[in-house]
Amino acid sequence: FYKRHKMLSSSITRACLKQGTRRLAASNVRGLSTSNANLQADSKLYELRTYSLVPQKVGEFMKLSNEKFYLRTQHSVLLGYWTTELGGLNEVVHLWEYGSASERAGVRAKLGGDPEWQAEYFQKILPWLQYQDNLTLSSLSKVEDATSSSDKPGFYQLWQFEMSGLPDQWTQAFTEAMTNLQNENRTLCGVFKSELGDMNSGMAIWKHADINHLNHIKQDFFKSDQGKALWGEVKSAKSKFLAPTQFSNWK
Repeated sequence: FYKRHKMLSSSITRACLKQGTRRLAASNVRGLSTSNANLQADSKLYELRTYSLVPQKVGEFMKLSNEKFYLRTQHSVLLGYWTTELGGLNEVVHLWEYGSASERAGVRAKLGGDPEWQAEYFQKILPWLQYQDNLTLSSLSKVEDATSSSDKPGFYQLWQFEMSGLPDQWTQAFTEAMTNLQNENRTLCGVFKSELGDMNSGMAIWKHADINHLNHIKQDFFKSDQGKALWGEVKSAKSKFLAPTQFSNWK
């Protein structure tokens, strides 16, 4: 009896310690605080679209897009349009800005009734698409506008973290952790929270000045106290290396 009692007590103690460690980690994530100077969100709606292309048609798709995509951008604000170089193959990613969900709905309706857009671009690319995905985002920080990108080309990186806690438990810590990773070699273009599509993800888009520094940000994240605390709340994470197209506003 004594031996069984001792084993049971040890099991309970280990379980309590484990639960206490998890609570402390979550508390550390919620308790992180830095200056809110760069954490100015807005009320706009952002849409991230990802298209997987038929490999044999990537060249034709990009050629037509370079020639005709102005037909799309005359309807709403395009922030970034990229080809995925690492983290995906035969893929394009684009980020759109809308003032509201109703504005987006109006734009989509106009595109459906725009004969030039339909005939000269949209109907032509349909056979070249293997898969399409989209999700809407709300901003957690100031987002670079379509005209503020430097003329000097950069190298972009998209981070997406699927979180385990409720949004109000991680959004501030996620935003601050991303903001504090900025330095002279990289710029944070925006920090976002998913709304429709993925329901509980945090996303960040970076612009790097040097392609050889792409991995430095990951190393800096895991070395930081904020990164270590936040990582305990992450279910899964992925990143993509993105190259801007000639018609992307974020170069």
